[in-house]
Amino acid sequence: MAYVMALQQGWPTSDLSFQVNNDIRGLIDSVNDGSTSAFMWEWFTTKPFADAGKCRFIGSVPTPWPSWLIAAHPTRAPAEALRPFLATLSEHVRAFDAAEQRAGPDVAFIKDKFGYPEADIQAWLKTVGYPSSCSEIPREVILNTLDVLQKAGFVQSPEGGFDVAQFVNTDIASLI
Repeated sequence: MAYVMALQQGWPTSDLSFQVNNDIRGLIDSVNDGSTSAFMWEWFTTKPFADAGKCRFIGSVPTPWPSWLIAAHPTRAPAEALRPFLATLSEHVRAFDAAEQRAGPDVAFIKDKFGYPEADIQAWLKTVGYPSSCSEIPREVILNTLDVLQKAGFVQSPEGGFDVAQFVNTDIASLI
């Protein structure tokens, strides 16, 4: 996301350097001891630490791609296992995303599981959306992701551009 922010702001990316701090607590410790200048983490999972005065919120960098997407290695995750997994996951995602669930049971589950205040959970639920099918990948998601990765210098476009179909096993998922 640091590259995404630099690209959005028109900053050079050649001088970016990174330190691995393992988890949110490592990140917070490192900014407080000065070994890291800043870190980027999802707002609602960081908010309890900001509310407790352990870190400060200084800005937001929206992701140019979805937060929720399944990726699988073609030789380690066989199609016959992935198809039913994605179908079952889609059922549970649709159930979780239903309006009646968002109005109560989802809030209770998240509060019990993660200990977030109810107001924060409700605010988060207003900002997040889920796909109705985990087996459908929008072409634009692949293209936008590749565009950012190319601009950041992580991938190089082949002559004639990327073939989006090379990034999705259409025996498992469909491009829409």
